[in-house]
Amino acid sequence: MSYDISLYVQVDTGGLEPVDYCAADIGNYTSNVSGMWRDALGYRLADLQGRVAGDCITDLRRAVADMEARPDHYRAMNPPNGWGDYEGALGYLRRLHVACCAHPKAHIHISH
Repeated sequence: MSYDISLYVQVDTGGLEPVDYCAADIGNYTSNVSGMWRDALGYRLADLQGRVAGDCITDLRRAVADMEARPDHYRAMNPPNGWGDYEGALGYLRRLHVACCAHPKAHIHISH
C-alpha cells in the first residue's frame, strides 16, 4: 500500500459546474514509512485528506524541520523490508510542504 497525494482546486471554466483541477501531483510513496510521518506530524499523514493546503503549512514545516533535525531517530524507523526509507519519507514530506505553500487554497487529496 502507498500514499498518492495531489492538490486540487475548483476552477470556474464557464460551464455549468466548476472543474476540479490538479494543481500539484506529489506522487506516491510507500506507507511503510507512515510511522515516521506520524511521529513528525503528531498525527497520521492520512488525516490531511480533504484539508485546505494553506491550513497545513505550519504542521508540515514543523514536521520537515523535526525530521531534518533528528535523522538518526527517523533512520532507526526505516522499514525492515527495505520498502521506503528516511530520505524518501523526508523528500515526500518536503514536496508536499512546497506544494501547499505554492497552492494554499487547494485541497489535499490522498488515496491509499
